[in-house]
Amino acid sequence: MEEQNIREAKRARNFIWTAAENYELEPLYLAFSPDGRADMYLNMTIGLTYKWFDQEKIDAFFNMLAGKEQELYEGLLWIGLENALYQKEKNLRSALTELRREYAQENLNRYRKNKEYSRIEQIRNGHCREILGMDAGLNEEDAKILHAFSFTEEMTTEQILKRTEEIFWAYFTYKPALVSKKEGTYFLQKVVGAFHSVGKVSATYVRAKNYEDANGNAEGKAGTMEKVKHYLVQFTFHGDAEDAGRYVESCFGKSIYTERQQEQVEKILCVGNHKNSHLLFTKGKMAAASVREDSWKSRREKREIVEFQMDSEKQYEKNKKYFEENSVVYRNSICRLTEKLKICLETQDETFPTMATHGKICPSKVWKAIYLDNPRVFEKKEEVEIPGFSVDIMIDASSSRKPMQEKIAAQAYILARSLEMCKIPAQIYSYCSIRGYTVMRIFKSYEENQKEDEIFRYVAAGNNRDGLAFRAAGHLAEKSEKSKKILLVLTDASPQDDQDAGEGAFYKNNEYTDLVAIQDTTKEVQALRRKGMQVIGIFMGSECGGAVAGKIFGHDLVKIQNISEFSDAVGCILQQVIENRV
Repeated sequence: MEEQNIREAKRARNFIWTAAENYELEPLYLAFSPDGRADMYLNMTIGLTYKWFDQEKIDAFFNMLAGKEQELYEGLLWIGLENALYQKEKNLRSALTELRREYAQENLNRYRKNKEYSRIEQIRNGHCREILGMDAGLNEEDAKILHAFSFTEEMTTEQILKRTEEIFWAYFTYKPALVSKKEGTYFLQKVVGAFHSVGKVSATYVRAKNYEDANGNAEGKAGTMEKVKHYLVQFTFHGDAEDAGRYVESCFGKSIYTERQQEQVEKILCVGNHKNSHLLFTKGKMAAASVREDSWKSRREKREIVEFQMDSEKQYEKNKKYFEENSVVYRNSICRLTEKLKICLETQDETFPTMATHGKICPSKVWKAIYLDNPRVFEKKEEVEIPGFSVDIMIDASSSRKPMQEKIAAQAYILARSLEMCKIPAQIYSYCSIRGYTVMRIFKSYEENQKEDEIFRYVAAGNNRDGLAFRAAGHLAEKSEKSKKILLVLTDASPQDDQDAGEGAFYKNNEYTDLVAIQDTTKEVQALRRKGMQVIGIFMGSECGGAVAGKIFGHDLVKIQNISEFSDAVGCILQQVIENRV
């Protein structure tokens, strides 16, 4: 559940950032529907608040609201803000009116199913009824309160806050005042309560995590959204694609392709749902002077790049140290896996009979020479190349893998060493998506030996655009000379990216996530299989993710409970491949 909460919180922020046209702000509120999904329209409202009004003053005022009716006060102010913002934006965003009506209808549908309502829910429902052109259906006092918050587009931040104070005093004899901040309360704790409320919660705003709280756990699962690690949260990018490419290359390494080759690859792969995306195939080698003093438009970007490079180097040392501290266990695992694979390979016939024009005559085929004038009646044994397959191992390197980076690197190292000792051609790479680029970080190619140490440079960051990653994997596998190609994918079956899916603006809910992303990923897996590649998913994630993984990979799916099972799972799959059982 926590992993899902983080994912939806990330979606909520993307809606807010895009509407606000500001990708550095930290919103005080996020908005969620009763089922836990980020509410698009309400998060747009939050973003537009920061676009049109003074963020510091608005947030400060919200922080002054307290008491047993705090939810009522907050909800009423949001109704007032929504009224004003709709008037400001409706002529700028042609789809806003439709979105507003959809929000109102969905809220009204939920309201009808419930039997108990708080006062703010009743007033919010009346507001939604009026959006749809109906009578609010409220008692006289609540109707007056609702209409008092019919703020207009001409109102400034100061006028809105002054008017809100007047309404609160007139109807509730309440005056907002500064209150001491409660420590140790995070958005996930508050969100969970909203998720699990039964029969009473309509789409609503939830306080976001306070990143400055000293009690925050920078190493926990919520660490995927640490304020101090901007490179993990600056997913969305509006600007020049060339600048984005330079940014990503400065973080992950220069492309293995020339500019011309890159254009040709993207012309083939970055189409359809990925027409607005880009790819970076890299081995992690940094270009000379990748971060010059004058090379970036903002100091923030330069700082992010330097921080990422430093943290990547620290993670490299952590990965190596973790492996060495557990070297006895891992080296035993390498020996055990290598021995299993070698035994399987040695039991396979290295020759097979075929019909030829010379060799040992086959009595049962002589009739073909007599009646069909076919001279191929001799049996000859030709050598078969063992192994007759290559292996690609693709590892999810999105932010959700951050807490287990050292273990993933160790497991990948076990696989790389074992496959090399068995002379099985293998490529190992990770994938993540940042600023519109899906990064394919190649640790080891088919022809390379003694490159396993590069695997310790595994680092998790960003999103994961799985469909494009599968296309890229198919492209990399074309370098294999083997007739049979196997792709093994470590995944949590949660494809998502803040960039849109092909054409379509964010307000049409066309971002690469949820059903759109799942269907696209499934389609790309099937496309690889049609080309003859065997694609097998190795899933580790939530129960909900397990169901999604089943849709994506079908029967070719292995579920593991712990990352320490990864190399063993791959070993078992390869044994079955060698024995022709899969």
